[in-house]
Amino acid sequence: MKLRTRGVLQLAALLLVLGAFSFASDDAYLYIVHGIPGRDIADNLNPGLPIDILVSGDCLVRGLTFGNTSGPLSFSAGTYAVQISLANSLAPCTNAALIDSQVTLAAGASVSAVAAISGGQPALLDFTDNLSAVAPGNARFVFVNCADAPALQAALTQLYVKDPKTFTIKASPGAQQAVSVPAGTYLVQVVAAGGTTVLASEQIDLADQSATFTYAGGEAANNSVGLINRAVRDVF
Repeated sequence: MKLRTRGVLQLAALLLVLGAFSFASDDAYLYIVHGIPGRDIADNLNPGLPIDILVSGDCLVRGLTFGNTSGPLSFSAGTYAVQISLANSLAPCTNAALIDSQVTLAAGASVSAVAAISGGQPALLDFTDNLSAVAPGNARFVFVNCADAPALQAALTQLYVKDPKTFTIKASPGAQQAVSVPAGTYLVQVVAAGGTTVLASEQIDLADQSATFTYAGGEAANNSVGLINRAVRDVF
């Protein structure tokens, strides 16, 4: 009788865990990416342009600055209103909306919503994150063109290896592209497609079986293009 009771309890616990997992898989996950430098709004604004973010009436993000991300924020699947305003430390989320938009989240999806400049105006661009499995020894680099710029090309050059290789990837305005590369350290340089002037450059580490999302934000005409990186490890 004790063995039977123990087996029933173990089965009940397993079903509870599986039920919790199933429930979690129905959730959607949202990352907020701040891709607007202050000078793209006005010359006299803080370069970091701190912002507050209201999602369907809830003030969920406060004082986020350019080049940073917030999340993951967990939601049920659905469509949510998003208002982004200049930060107000005394009364967060009460300033007039700089961006008034919405984002639709599918069950189980991970979505990046990027505050960006598009066509000279502040806008919210959203992208579904590619989190499919990455093979051992490799890393996924996802280049997301959120800048107010033409098509951009990113060149990834291996560092600290005997025979370095360069991988290139191009993304149209408001689009993302992914490439699989050997895990390691890279110099990333971004130019306008067909051009040679480096708009942004930095060194990044791409860990084994990781996915790194690199968002180009700012304005090419304003010479304010910068890169924002978000890495997800253990993508297998």
